[in-house]
Amino acid sequence: MLKWIAGGTAAFFAGRFLLKLNRASKSILTRTRIRVSKIGLSGLELKANVLLQNPNPINLSIQFPFVNLTHQGSSIGSSTIKNEKLQIEENTEKSFELSIRSTGWLSLIQILGAGLVQKMRSGEKVTIDLLATTTTQVNGIPYEQQEQIKLNI
Repeated sequence: MLKWIAGGTAAFFAGRFLLKLNRASKSILTRTRIRVSKIGLSGLELKANVLLQNPNPINLSIQFPFVNLTHQGSSIGSSTIKNEKLQIEENTEKSFELSIRSTGWLSLIQILGAGLVQKMRSGEKVTIDLLATTTTQVNGIPYEQQEQIKLNI
């Protein structure tokens, strides 16, 4: 009888802890900022600064974030994938600097249009509306957040 009580109590607290981790993984906040690092022969080189905030009273284990940039449904660049786990302590935030390479000038011409790409290459100021999708895993649970960003080149 004592084994059943101990097993039931352990199952209750384990389930409660897992529920707390699940809620915590859904309440993290992500902010992404994109800036142009370089305009080269192979395309645009961008830098993404991803800020992950943990407003929860428990530590979170996260996968290194991945950022994909799209314009009207077409991908124009993404960061590299890193198989690295990181810890974010309770009620803190962590910032990540990611390099993003664009798909190349030919693909950018197809996606953005020849006129806009020509303005970029000649040095004129251009603003592009992008959708930045940040993907990671929080405590083993997939997490994805999308943000609308205006990129000034």
